[in-house]
Amino acid sequence: MIVYHPLSFWKDKKILLGVTGGIAAFKAVSLASYLVKAGAIVTVCMTQHAQKLVGKSTFEAITGRRVYDDLFEGEGNIVHISLARENQCIVIVPATANIVGKVANGIADDLLSTLVLVAPRQVVVAPAMNVDMWRNPIVQENIKRIEEKGMQVIPPDSGILACGEVGTGRLKEVEDLVEEIFYRLYVPKKLCRKRVLVTAGATREWLDAVRFISNPSSGLMGCALASMARALGGEVKVIMASSSVRFPSGIAVERVETVSEMQEALKRAFPSCDILLMNAAVSDFQCPTPFPSKIKKEGRESFSLSLVPAPDLLSSITPHKGEKIVVGFCAETEDLLNEARRKLKNKNLDMIVANRITKGESGFETPTSQAWVVDRKGNEIEFPLLDKRDLAEEILVHLVRTFFE
Repeated sequence: MIVYHPLSFWKDKKILLGVTGGIAAFKAVSLASYLVKAGAIVTVCMTQHAQKLVGKSTFEAITGRRVYDDLFEGEGNIVHISLARENQCIVIVPATANIVGKVANGIADDLLSTLVLVAPRQVVVAPAMNVDMWRNPIVQENIKRIEEKGMQVIPPDSGILACGEVGTGRLKEVEDLVEEIFYRLYVPKKLCRKRVLVTAGATREWLDAVRFISNPSSGLMGCALASMARALGGEVKVIMASSSVRFPSGIAVERVETVSEMQEALKRAFPSCDILLMNAAVSDFQCPTPFPSKIKKEGRESFSLSLVPAPDLLSSITPHKGEKIVVGFCAETEDLLNEARRKLKNKNLDMIVANRITKGESGFETPTSQAWVVDRKGNEIEFPLLDKRDLAEEILVHLVRTFFE
């Protein structure tokens, strides 16, 4: 399961997980398991109705910690005060219409609703309910009130609900919940009010009806960059070519396939962005006129294919970039630093990331990469072999320090 956040982000984070009586409570079990494995210290607070769906012992086994459910079990402490103050975040998963109403209106009639009053700005609510309940104007008003009071809401997805109906109200999947919580907890928000455009994946150039030229890019690095940019507060959009990885939660995406399609998408999106991260692995060559049907091998002694250069997307954009920050990426097998310097200058970039291609270790189709980062202010930084999610953080932290501080 690929979840987009730096590997060490959850280490020693103290998370209070509030579980209420919705059928999606089983996802809270998986969420607790993921966070604990990622290094977080998870304490669970359950309502009485939640315990009719999932037992306390399940969460105690997963977290290795006591589960709380009683407002008057303080053991010398005032439990609702201590729990709220000891934890960095209070996440309510799933949040039923009942708890949403309590939180919005300051009702405190059990442990979970009471401790929310102690630290409202630490609260993240993930609603899940029937589609008609979600649409109810009272519920929507309560959601609005929660957000106005500084609490954060992870909106539900659309899909098939437990009741068999279809519509909005489905609790997000665990990967999406983790990322949405990550976006809200990561600080500082150095890209707040910045519009970040990311290209990702591998373009395809068709030769005939069934064959194409491409490369092994999985899109993992581009997705990690997009997730990190959102965590830093950016408004993120991804132009995504072919990919083999899960797309990160809550980020706008436009799907393309060929270099020409990506060029058209860039023409539309680039004028309104502040930062472009050109991470897509774009084909250098294309077939000028793809064969309309499958090329048959029968009766051929040999077959020659004539290719022409594909459009150079960066070179067509950077002459008009103005104050925008444009970051290029290149994949190289040798002489990374000199190639990065050359392309930084020739393509009029603000920064470039040169990834080393080492089969099975760095670059395409691997979870790790080793890279050089070079920028127009003279900085040259070599990064060791890192998980791509960690490398994405290093790249964007360097970008922020160099151009926005």
